[in-house]
Amino acid sequence: MARGIVDLRKRRPGLSHGKAGMRPLAFREAKPHRSSLRARRRRLRAITFLAALAALALAAYGVSVLSYLPRFSVQDIRIDGAKELRPELVHSYVETRLFDGSYRFLSPVNIFLYPRARIEEGLIAYFPRVRSARVSRPALLSTTIVVSIEEREAFARWCLPASDAGAKEERCFLMDRSGVIFAPFATSTRAPDTGYVFRGGVSATSSPAGQAYLPGAFSGVLALLERLGQAGYVPESISAEGEQDFSVSLARGFSIRASFGGDVSALVKNLELVLSSESLRGKESELEYIDLRFGNRVYYKLKNASQSEAIP
Repeated sequence: MARGIVDLRKRRPGLSHGKAGMRPLAFREAKPHRSSLRARRRRLRAITFLAALAALALAAYGVSVLSYLPRFSVQDIRIDGAKELRPELVHSYVETRLFDGSYRFLSPVNIFLYPRARIEEGLIAYFPRVRSARVSRPALLSTTIVVSIEEREAFARWCLPASDAGAKEERCFLMDRSGVIFAPFATSTRAPDTGYVFRGGVSATSSPAGQAYLPGAFSGVLALLERLGQAGYVPESISAEGEQDFSVSLARGFSIRASFGGDVSALVKNLELVLSSESLRGKESELEYIDLRFGNRVYYKLKNASQSEAIP
């Protein structure tokens, strides 16, 4: 009887299916495309940036338009405090600084943005007669600006000799108590507070208006003038002679010479001692000048004398 035989020998791998030498195909799982994801993110960021930029530009344009609205623009200018100075001149100056004809992103006449400080500084610089200026508005939303000015008070005269001015007579200007020369004397309707006449002490220009007389030394000169007046020696005119010295003409008919920065009390005391000395007692009417620039060494000159002499 025949028996079935089963071949249990291990089959060669890869030969159980298909042809010998054939292997099954292996498939790998596809990975996401990273470069396309980055590109989408870049595009999104660019769009977001452009949208924000457009929003900012639109907002800025809106602010610019609002700044030019009539309800927020200066409509009227009022001048307060002008006495000698014509108000219409101040009005015209302020108008020029506000309405210069140029277009700007923000309106220069906007009630919240107009150049207040620049107008105040410009008024003082342009008008020497103006001592101080203040620009304000009476209410928060008011379209009127009020320009309040304080004019300089005439204290004395500053005069340019006829020979220097190239004229037949000297040209005189008004000076305030701080030493600022601010206007021609002929244009004033008010007389100065004193009869003092100052000369020299400023740089040579076509017009001294706006310049300060003897800056840094003027207060000392004023102190001497007041002390002389209190002692009975009434000053009439003061002339600066170079950078160090000056002379004061007195109503008594003679002048005194002194240096800037000297002791005021000592100068007046020396003057009194000199006039009471044996050399000058009773000769006051003959005096041309007394020189007090050299401390305790005092010189004087008589009107008819050829040279000065020292007090022994």
